[in-house]
Amino acid sequence: MTSGETGVLEQFSLCKAEIVLPASAQSAYAFFLESIDVWWPAEYRFSSEGVLGIEPLIGGSCFEDVEDGRRLQWGTIQELEEGAKIVLAWQISPKRLLIEDPRKAGIVTLQFSDTEHGAQLQLVHSHFERYGEGWREYLRAMNSSAGWTYCLSALKTAIGKF
Repeated sequence: MTSGETGVLEQFSLCKAEIVLPASAQSAYAFFLESIDVWWPAEYRFSSEGVLGIEPLIGGSCFEDVEDGRRLQWGTIQELEEGAKIVLAWQISPKRLLIEDPRKAGIVTLQFSDTEHGAQLQLVHSHFERYGEGWREYLRAMNSSAGWTYCLSALKTAIGKF
């Protein structure tokens, strides 16, 4: 594959979603990191009894502690800008299997900014091609109304209750 072909592939192998949240950018950023167990949809968890958490530091784990005592790591924090940006390796494969090496995972970038109507959250999930077989279907699923848009709507609903 030439570098030009790689650039075209990367351009088309990303998912974008955005939403305005009823909070400041700083508050929405903190709620995303500190309260993911409150707002993350039940149908996108590995276990109905699992507890989600994020270690808010570079190299920190995004995880779900399941009832049998295991910690399932589904992400790794790559970059943090207090109140403004979170970048994480999304270590869940198209078949809902965990990816051990963050370098073989997609990247989710979340940008928070203040607007007159609340915090605008822009999400970009990129590098789907790293997932290998099934990545195109995974991209379509995450771009659908049941993908990132659905998850961000759950975040908005939860923030609105606090």
